[in-house]
Amino acid sequence: MSNCPKCNKKIGAFYFKQNCPYCNANLMYYDFDNRLKEDAALAEKEWNAVGKITNGIKASTIGSPPAIVRLIMFIAPVVALLMPTFKMNGNTINLISMIKQVIGSASDVFGNKAMLFAFVTFAVAIVFALINLVISLFSFTKNGLMRNIIFTVIGVIAFAGVAIVAAEAGAAIILFGGFYVAVALMLIQVSLHRAVNKKFER
Repeated sequence: MSNCPKCNKKIGAFYFKQNCPYCNANLMYYDFDNRLKEDAALAEKEWNAVGKITNGIKASTIGSPPAIVRLIMFIAPVVALLMPTFKMNGNTINLISMIKQVIGSASDVFGNKAMLFAFVTFAVAIVFALINLVISLFSFTKNGLMRNIIFTVIGVIAFAGVAIVAAEAGAAIILFGGFYVAVALMLIQVSLHRAVNKKFER
């Protein structure tokens, strides 16, 4: 069912003639100019909405010096884990050595509780680096600041919690090693979230 654009009377779904059976108006071309203008206005509105989102994402990532620094800082904790992070049986463990260990003998990693949780520690850092990066794209939205801070804090807690479990299982956390540097870099992200948000408040 549809309505005539002129008299607004209902027209059957199987009525295929070009003119309205009630007022004889051309169903296809009646008031065509106005309808075309309405379609153009709707398209412009939708395009502006898309532009607002893309501009917001741009501002959230590279729109200011704090945003650019924050973008780098999301990856920095993972890079910090290239430093010696754990020590076990006299051997130091960092991200690279853990990857080599998993590739060389995954059973030795997943069959040992300390090594398993050390592996999960590295994995958590990588996962939250990606999560925080994606979430930060929408910093310009209403609850962007709070959302960014919450996920950053959750990431720090998860990272530290798993590392402590690994340490209790036998993988000692190296003092001033990759773990502590990574935590410090993660916490710096909170200040950067606030700095980026101030740019949106102006």
